[in-house]
Amino acid sequence: MFRLNLKIAWRNLWKNKIYVSLNIFGLAAGLAGFVIILLYINYETNFDKWDPELKNVYRVGTHLVINDAEKKEEAVKGSFAKVITTNFSEVEAISFGLWAGKGPIRNYDYNGKKFETAFTIAVTTNNFLKTYPLKAVEGSFEEVYKTPKSYAISLSQAKRIFGNESPINKVITMNDGNFNEKMLIKAVWDDVQYPSVFALDLIGGEQFNEADDAEFPFRYFNVLIKFRPGTDVEALTPKINAAFLQEEAKRSVRNSSPNFKLSTTEALAILKKNEGITTHELIIEPISDLNINSYFLKDPKQNTIYVLTALASFLIIISCVNFTNLAIVQATGRAKEVGIKKVLGAFRFNLAKQFLAETAIQCIIAFFFSLVLVELLLPIFNNLLSTQLSLFNSNEFFKMLSQALCIVVLVIIISGIYPAIILSGFMPIKVLKGNFYTNIEVGRVRKWLMVMQFTISGALVICFLVMNAQLNYMKNKDMGMQMDQVVALSVRKFDNRRLNPEQFQHIKNRLLQINGVKMLARATDGLIGEGIWQKDYTYNGVKTQFIARYTDLDYFKLINAKLIAGRDFSKSLYATDTIDNAIVNETVVNTLGLKNGGIGQYLSYDNDGNKQKIKIIGVVKNIQSEGFEKQIKPTIYLAGNFTTIWRSRILLSLEPQNVSNTMRQITALWKEIEPEQTPILKFESEKFANLFVGYERMGKIMLSFSIITLLISFLGLLTLAAFNAKIRIKEIAIRRILGASTQAILGLLNKDLIKLVLMANILADVFAYLYIQNWFTTFAYRINLPIGLFIMVNIVTIVFTLFIVSIQSLSAVKANPVKALKYE
Repeated sequence: MFRLNLKIAWRNLWKNKIYVSLNIFGLAAGLAGFVIILLYINYETNFDKWDPELKNVYRVGTHLVINDAEKKEEAVKGSFAKVITTNFSEVEAISFGLWAGKGPIRNYDYNGKKFETAFTIAVTTNNFLKTYPLKAVEGSFEEVYKTPKSYAISLSQAKRIFGNESPINKVITMNDGNFNEKMLIKAVWDDVQYPSVFALDLIGGEQFNEADDAEFPFRYFNVLIKFRPGTDVEALTPKINAAFLQEEAKRSVRNSSPNFKLSTTEALAILKKNEGITTHELIIEPISDLNINSYFLKDPKQNTIYVLTALASFLIIISCVNFTNLAIVQATGRAKEVGIKKVLGAFRFNLAKQFLAETAIQCIIAFFFSLVLVELLLPIFNNLLSTQLSLFNSNEFFKMLSQALCIVVLVIIISGIYPAIILSGFMPIKVLKGNFYTNIEVGRVRKWLMVMQFTISGALVICFLVMNAQLNYMKNKDMGMQMDQVVALSVRKFDNRRLNPEQFQHIKNRLLQINGVKMLARATDGLIGEGIWQKDYTYNGVKTQFIARYTDLDYFKLINAKLIAGRDFSKSLYATDTIDNAIVNETVVNTLGLKNGGIGQYLSYDNDGNKQKIKIIGVVKNIQSEGFEKQIKPTIYLAGNFTTIWRSRILLSLEPQNVSNTMRQITALWKEIEPEQTPILKFESEKFANLFVGYERMGKIMLSFSIITLLISFLGLLTLAAFNAKIRIKEIAIRRILGASTQAILGLLNKDLIKLVLMANILADVFAYLYIQNWFTTFAYRINLPIGLFIMVNIVTIVFTLFIVSIQSLSAVKANPVKALKYE
């Protein structure tokens, strides 16, 4: 019986090649999008899950508020070691280490082969492997912790540096200015088999403890804790917080007596009085969540995963809806076949199985076709999300395949059950008389399915257009400065990155001699990004924290910033401008309520216990250096002499002609000035563009999947229009004979579908509005809700609907009425 059903199903599909091809294409497009998203979600959620023990491993971070300034560290003070090991038996192991992402580009040498790279290096205690169970594929981790200055290296880095040689007992030499070290390789681990959020390249051994290092309790370390199985970490975290808070308060008052007990409130009061700390909490997170939803992520990937999961769900829903409608349209032509089989004794269940078999064949073909589409589309998706996803080379291929097959089975059930039940339920007496459409026509399910399709498609298109409008607003908004052709050059050698006036003047003269360099200035920070210096200033007895940016006298001229009150720094007043005077931004004026821009007013600050005053000489228009998510902070600009300020950066304004040649000359000159350093030159406009990478990526994803859902929806509309014209063919013939015009009949056929699209547009507007309003809450600076875009999408949708339905209906209107009525 199974073979018979399969044979009948295949013959029927072959007879209706056009409808079947549309069916398969629509479903394959939806499945391809779903599989691509599934690959990405599996990849992002697979970090640090390669060992069952890792589910009990947590990272400890710190959240502090000191003098109203928030501080977040993915690390914790060394004093935490005593607290956690003394008071909590739930802890099975704890490790301390130092790592902080990619280090700077440095010069390395192996066997005479010189290369420049930026390693992510972790220096850890020997308990590290108890909390993070990496396995060596070559060599031994034990040797790393027994042998001084030895390291384990990741397999990918080992292949890059050593090729096919064994790296064990080989030496890599770092020779980079003040940083010189010989690194002996003792182990290799497979970083591809063990995907890690830490993305380490080298792991070295070190013993961090209070006995050997008096500063240990006060230094910040990367800490991993392995809790015993069954520990309720969420319930334990407040107790750990309370114990650590008490320890910090006792250290603050230098009283380590075990009899000295403090409540949480008392401990926080001490820290507030002595150190200005008003918030002190530990952030204890499972490492399996760090990649997508860490407290410390500026832009958690979980938001992207939620959006992509929703898109995947929408694609499958729309594909199933479209498939169901197409299946009904295709199968209604076989109503007489169903009627005859029922008269001859066929059971409804057997007929339903036959229709379900046809659905299954189409779904399976669509699935394999979708895998081909995935291979073709993956390079585009990898480019959008900056990933290296692969379908058949993925470690998670079989997991993905099983997930996708489960979805295919679900699609077969969802898409096949409804048509199979409806079509197998035809009444023989009606269908043999030719009256078989009423059973379907009276059903409203099909219409609601179409509304669902257009609601999802319309909402996605509106969301994309609004996101694009916000992105254009951010790109074109006046930032308060000129960034084009401005290059930042990091100083890394001179006396811990300090440049005295004589050194800077010498370098400045040499750089200005390069053809194409218009002007240069120096500062502690680039134009884009948060300022690293924060200071408390007092005005009329009120203390306010400002961002302090140290610049030189030419800084505002170089970036073409607009002064709205007062004056710029002046070389003729160098002595006072570099010591006693400052320029503030508009936010300072508004925050402090200064009259006349505060020109001539004084701000006081604490300088190592001495109260000093600084005079406001100018107000600069707000400079938007931190993007659009945050309000512009009160900022004070100081013309520092840079002899006591750590970190120096030179900003160069270049002529727009022949920029590449100018950059080559700057690089060559800087290699003479810092021969042991690799020059780091970055266009500030590129850093500005990086602010929008995430939004552009999400916008492109929304656009891609919006197009797919629209294509599937309009394909469904086309078939539904054909079906409506088919079931009303006799009505159309009679109206034509009675003299109805083509326009009148088209209007009649279009009316019902236009109503459905209008309803879908209203629902799409509501859902898009709710999502966009929620999305707008992430921006401090944004556009007003563009109602015009909503209206435009609604109009375009209706126009396209009229066009598609009219073309499809026109063939029915133009048909010979005699042929339509000849049955009677």
